Amino acid sequence: MHQGEQRDGGVTGLQAGDVEEFGRGTALLGCGGGGQVDHMVHVLRRAIGDGQVPVVALGPATRSVVAVGLVGSTTVLEEKTPSGRELPDALAAVERWTGRRADAVVAAQIGGVTGPAAALTAHAAGLPLVDADLVGRATPRIDQLSLFVDPLPAVTAAAVTSSGLRIVVDAPDPRDLETVWREAVSHSGGWAAFAIGPVDRDVLADRAVTGSIGRALRVGRAAASATGVDDLVRRIGGRLLAEGRVLDVQRGGDAVAFVHGSMALRDARTGAVARIEAGSEWVHCLVDGEPVASTPSCIVVVDARSLRPVSTDRARIGDELAVLVLPGAPWWWAEPRRTARVAPRAFGIDADPVPEVVA
Repeated sequence: MHQGEQRDGGVTGLQAGDVEEFGRGTALLGCGGGGQVDHMVHVLRRAIGDGQVPVVALGPATRSVVAVGLVGSTTVLEEKTPSGRELPDALAAVERWTGRRADAVVAAQIGGVTGPAAALTAHAAGLPLVDADLVGRATPRIDQLSLFVDPLPAVTAAAVTSSGLRIVVDAPDPRDLETVWREAVSHSGGWAAFAIGPVDRDVLADRAVTGSIGRALRVGRAAASATGVDDLVRRIGGRLLAEGRVLDVQRGGDAVAFVHGSMALRDARTGAVARIEAGSEWVHCLVDGEPVASTPSCIVVVDARSLRPVSTDRARIGDELAVLVLPGAPWWWAEPRRTARVAPRAFGIDADPVPEVVA
């Protein structure tokens, strides 16, 4: 039996021995975005030591949950790494402002650096980590969190920038968080940690993507054991879209998704040309001009040799890469208004979402 698992396969905790594979899983679920996980994985492993981060399902013991994450430039985050206090300080700020204590922590998104960062926050605060998140992958904007698809009476959130600035926003519209935080972050270090809530369990139960911690751990373990692209696809439950040499890479700016670009590669097996459109993450894939996958499915690009995930800003002409698609969180597909929040047009790409293929 692996560390961190019950006999029925449910995750009960993250131990130091789980962290590397957990981080690999969150990197894959970052879908080309979400930031590099290596530093946060190292810090989390050292912080846990001989202990563990308890992982719980939403239930009677989690009446009040705070969602935590990171906002801003992931490139700056790599250059100006967290001190370790930003996320716990943001959590403490919303508790002070609302006068409510959190019973647990949930990752705002499982993809990328936020997954390990949420576990580190829970450990620092002495709280359990909920086996859920608010996306099921990575996404660039606060208003794309599942928590905000339907209106809330109010949104209370705190951000702590890398320079130590603390900002609390108490507003009726999550777009205000984007407006205030993006402006502040751009003038105060380039990134910030944030905490939203506390959110009542009953509200979160209807809006959370459940099982995210367990999925990241399973995907990471499977990927660590894979011996090649085909084996990786089989082990993580994905579908191979293309594998071959990169022919072209385009990058630019975009007001909606912050970056906007594309990558084209020629499939070595079929000769087809696959083009993957990107925002901050891989968003939409076409093969010989036909759409084959899109958000909210998880488009993942990996190095064909190392099988490590490749971010949208690190693909280069001549690279040998493989493009995979994993199922997205069913929560997003359940209703059209949900799907629209994370469909390609929400990333500035004029295309319909591509229905998932049932294997």
